[in-house]
Amino acid sequence: MSRSVFVNKVPPVRHVAGILLRKRLPGHYTKFDDGTKTALKAEILVVLSQEPERTVRNGVVGVAASLAKLECGSGETSWPELFQFIAAAAEGQQAEARELAFWLLSEMTDTLGTHLKAQFEPIAGLFRNALVPTEDAKVQKAAVKSLGQLLSFLADEPEVEVFAGLIPAILQVASQQANDEEFIATVLDVLYDLAYSPSQAVAVHLVQIVHFALECVKAQNLEMGVRDSAALVIATLAEAKPKSFGKEEAMVAQVLEVLFALIENSPDSAAGALFESNPAWREDLLEGNDEDFDPEDMDSPTETSMAQGTLDMLACEIPKKYIFQPAVSRCVQRLSSPQANHRKAGIAGLGVIAEGCSEPLREHLHEVMPHVLNTARDADAQVRECACFCLGQISEHCQPEILAYSEQILPIVFGLLDDQSVTVQATSCYVLEMFCERLEPDAVRPLLDSLVKKLAGMLEATNKRSVQEMAVAALAATAVAAEEEFTPYVGGVASLMTKCMVLTEERLYTLRGRALECMGHMAIAVGRETFRPYFQATMECACEGLTRDSTDLHEFAYAVFANLAKVMKEEFAPAVSELVPHLIEVIGTDEGQLEPAEDAEQVRSELCRVCFKNRSSLGLTSANCNRFALLLLRTDSLVRLMIPITKMTMQATLCCMSVPLFLKSKREPSPLLEKWPLTLEQHSALIWKPSCKSCKRRPATGTHLSRVKLQTLCRTLSIQVLRPITMVKSSGRRAM
Repeated sequence: MSRSVFVNKVPPVRHVAGILLRKRLPGHYTKFDDGTKTALKAEILVVLSQEPERTVRNGVVGVAASLAKLECGSGETSWPELFQFIAAAAEGQQAEARELAFWLLSEMTDTLGTHLKAQFEPIAGLFRNALVPTEDAKVQKAAVKSLGQLLSFLADEPEVEVFAGLIPAILQVASQQANDEEFIATVLDVLYDLAYSPSQAVAVHLVQIVHFALECVKAQNLEMGVRDSAALVIATLAEAKPKSFGKEEAMVAQVLEVLFALIENSPDSAAGALFESNPAWREDLLEGNDEDFDPEDMDSPTETSMAQGTLDMLACEIPKKYIFQPAVSRCVQRLSSPQANHRKAGIAGLGVIAEGCSEPLREHLHEVMPHVLNTARDADAQVRECACFCLGQISEHCQPEILAYSEQILPIVFGLLDDQSVTVQATSCYVLEMFCERLEPDAVRPLLDSLVKKLAGMLEATNKRSVQEMAVAALAATAVAAEEEFTPYVGGVASLMTKCMVLTEERLYTLRGRALECMGHMAIAVGRETFRPYFQATMECACEGLTRDSTDLHEFAYAVFANLAKVMKEEFAPAVSELVPHLIEVIGTDEGQLEPAEDAEQVRSELCRVCFKNRSSLGLTSANCNRFALLLLRTDSLVRLMIPITKMTMQATLCCMSVPLFLKSKREPSPLLEKWPLTLEQHSALIWKPSCKSCKRRPATGTHLSRVKLQTLCRTLSIQVLRPITMVKSSGRRAM
């Protein structure tokens, strides 16, 4: 095979022979004697220096890289002749030879980074000589590609400092090749990999890197994917080095101006990020476009989404003393512009930064809210849409200060429900959901009658699924806010929800789930006596949803069960005998969905969102079924109903204590691990105490099951514990 590479006169044959040689060489090389190895290496270098065909030469480069890896990995000679060849080629007179040298280095990235760190200084010199303005363009590209791969490989290593000083040279070459999208994309990938590098050179050259990425973001000649990669570099640098980024005031100002300009000049909806993952919203948008519209375009980045995503990251990561004032001042300045696209950018930007800058924004609401309320009455539909988006974001993230503006916000949003624009109608419902679920009954009372009638009428009148879903969510939030004062409207709203709860088309499952959610919220609001007539129908619809192959329906059903168990108490008990085994089965279906809990409080808050009212507008669809089944199984309301059924209680206990949700790490259990038996202790006399004498300490949160007791229960109940609790003798810790 090697002879075919060396002597065959047909280039394609030599090319294929080189590919096969690279593939077969690792399996046979160790069997060669020293003389054969030396001869093979010498012939490879001869072919590299004399082969006239570029494609064949490229194939032999791979053979040489594979051979170098074998030499270094076996602990034998590191093939010094190869590095002498590379050094000579890099300084040769012909551009093809210099390019070949960097091809070799590029193919040898892993070998260089792992075994040849002693050669870094001379290799860095080769790169430095190639990255000069007078060098041939193809040599520069080969050098940048090779250097970039090595920088990415070494990004987390201290040795990256040897090459990181060449970042300015890389940026200079890339700027000269600004029309080469593939090359620019390669450079951006390298910069992204370097964002979290410990190298001081990255921080030193931060301004240059951001400036280059910003130029790529602005470049209309580049594909949107490449521009989006450049925006990602900026966002990642802000996340990785927030203080260094924020202290560069001029750079931050430049970035913000570019981002706002992108939103201004883009015809896309600046509130679209609110619904981009909502299938109903996407479907409604498709209905409004012509036949030439490509649905795949909706999954592609746009100038608006790129700018808003970057702005959101800056607001969330950079210290507020650096980002809030520059960002909010640009928003307010644009809100007074006579140009609608500028007002759109200003109000959209304010909505985007509401989450990341929520603390300082709360303190300046009295300055900002008059501008926001004015834009809600704007003559331009896109501005009104973005004003609703902004109001929703502020209502969600600036609690409780925003509640002081309820008398001003609710009438305006109420009027926007009649807007001619479907997007404005939907975003108005979003505002109501975010705002109303935190209001007290006294605040919502003046508009309750007209609000419920308006939302109900909208639900019946519109054929836009996105508006229907948001209207149902807004009704649910209104019920939560009104509490018992919602009682007169339960019958009419329940009638509407019942129609939605029996929908069988797969595309309408989210609307069906929203209706179930609304029934659960109404139950919480009005209590058992008022909701009793609708309890059975709601349970039947929820249980029927569990028979369908829909994660969305399952998750909405679990939330409804949690609410109904809390409200209906013992009347929910007949469902326990079938529901709990189902939950245990779902939890036991481990498909890699359950992950270790990062924080006990995080899981508590998630449990609260599932069971009660404080949930995001996107519902539960972003979570996993077995996770929410587990959370439901752990609610106090369901535990109380299971206590009389001893066998079921034991099964549920074993199930809950054998899943990784309760682990903070592989060896350290989360405090939530103890919550289940503690709940049992609070609600019954069925308590298990430790029987393992080697346990040095008792858990801080209460009683727990020992391994011996767990095994006994497993045998009794014929249940297999996925991960038995082990008592660690030396430290008293337990691993699961």
